[in-house]
Amino acid sequence: MVEHPLEYALVVFPDNKFSGQIVPELLDLAQRDIVRFVDIIFIQKDPDGSVRTVELNDLDEESYKQFVPIGEHLSSLFTESDLEWAANKLPASSAAALFLWENLWQDNIRRAIKASGGILAESGIITADAVDEFKQELAAEQTK
Repeated sequence: MVEHPLEYALVVFPDNKFSGQIVPELLDLAQRDIVRFVDIIFIQKDPDGSVRTVELNDLDEESYKQFVPIGEHLSSLFTESDLEWAANKLPASSAAALFLWENLWQDNIRRAIKASGGILAESGIITADAVDEFKQELAAEQTK
């Protein structure tokens, strides 16, 4: 059961080079109850543009074993529309992982907001790229 706002990330691996090196970090986040992964889909786009999606249960046995601790809380929430959107973001000859998670670290602050009579009206994420772009624009304005 999903009890928190959901967040997603589409991680692209050019030239289909998904090595699994991010798996230990994902496991760490899940094991420390920082996040709970809700859905994970792997996407592959061939040179001709054809797309194949693979769910966790469809992985080969060795790959599946890497993700089993993460997959304890998984449910299929991504829609065909979500997968189509993600596939359209990929260049040909690439792979991707589409992650959907709950931020469990928010529990205490959510309780405090509710106990104080507050309502979280909105929340968002500003990407690191957007921050870098803003810093560059700010630096350019300051040199004028």
